[in-house]
Amino acid sequence: MYERADLCNSNYENDIRYTVQVHRLILSLIGVWPILKKSRYRQTLVKGVIKIVCCFLLSFNLIPWALYMFLIVDTLTGRLKMLGALCFYSMVPAMYYALMLREDRIKECVRHVEEDWRNVRDVNDRRIMLDNARAGRFILIYATLFLFTSGFIYRLIQPIARGKTVIGNITIRPLVQGNYYIFFDPQQSPAYEIVFSLHLLTGIIIYAVMAAVCGIAALFTMHACGQLEMLAAWLENLSNEDQRPRDCTSAQKLAMIIMHHVRIRKFVDRIQDIIGGMCFIEIIDSTLILCLLGYYVITGWERNDALSSLTYFIMLISFTFNIFILCYIGDALSTQGSKVHTTSCTIDWYCLSNKEARYLILIIATASHPTKLTPGKVMDLSFSSFGTIVRTAMTYLNLLRTVTL
Repeated sequence: MYERADLCNSNYENDIRYTVQVHRLILSLIGVWPILKKSRYRQTLVKGVIKIVCCFLLSFNLIPWALYMFLIVDTLTGRLKMLGALCFYSMVPAMYYALMLREDRIKECVRHVEEDWRNVRDVNDRRIMLDNARAGRFILIYATLFLFTSGFIYRLIQPIARGKTVIGNITIRPLVQGNYYIFFDPQQSPAYEIVFSLHLLTGIIIYAVMAAVCGIAALFTMHACGQLEMLAAWLENLSNEDQRPRDCTSAQKLAMIIMHHVRIRKFVDRIQDIIGGMCFIEIIDSTLILCLLGYYVITGWERNDALSSLTYFIMLISFTFNIFILCYIGDALSTQGSKVHTTSCTIDWYCLSNKEARYLILIIATASHPTKLTPGKVMDLSFSSFGTIVRTAMTYLNLLRTVTL
């Protein structure tokens, strides 16, 4: 905070670019990355076209699947096998719609991040911010790799590996999934090639939406963690004369700490407003999806269908990892908030004047309220919540096995 370094400030544009580069790529793919500069007609038009295409593809994926499940499949086992995908295909459009509604709030948070990077002057502060930016970047990269790997296997490798099916004199070519198309036969060329290609393109959009939600949460939450870590370092050096420039008094340092703490709390409230609803949707649906994926792995193993079991097992790992990431960033934010509270209570307050020491009460009172992310204000995102989600999914799986197997 106090070791001035002009190089840090002059490189803030490169730091911002590094922080948001991957996130901007994923969100631009689905048309929800905000236009930060003055709005241009061409950019707005391109974003509108991307959103229309994404909505069409998500509808093209969901509606035929639902029609097939409720109109064609007439057995409980068959519908149960399709229920997991129906939950997932319903969850993704809801999350995409939530992302579009919150685009302006995402823009505000991105501007907040940019302002924090512009204001950094200290070498140690810049290092802390870069470490957390790197963590947010890696979280999104790994989540994207897990999601797209499982989706690639499910939508491309599995249909090709299964090959064609011959029933009497009819040859059924493999599609990504069973669908009911009212107005055309997807087995006839060129309808088959078009439908197969659209399914692959839809998969890219689906997993990009999932990665975007995780990326938005990681970008803003890890930035808030970095700001809280900086704040804790400032508090530790509050009474250290060697860490203070000559023109800065303890009162001025304390005032700056209080103002920055309030700024961080407001930023965390914005993060909660953006991702709270989407995380709630994802956690509720993912609990059911984890249960069903476990069921599909077991039934595939009992049928000696190794390809099906392997595919669903990889998807199970992917969904588990995605939920773990959300709980991890929530726990990281809570941990940093607790660290600020502990530091504010244990600094060398006796080295300050009586008047300055009393000002610490404001920081202690504010820091005593935990900084947590609460999906739908129902539960906290933490490691304990992750354990609860997994245990709940396994409980439903045992119930499902008892009823159906």
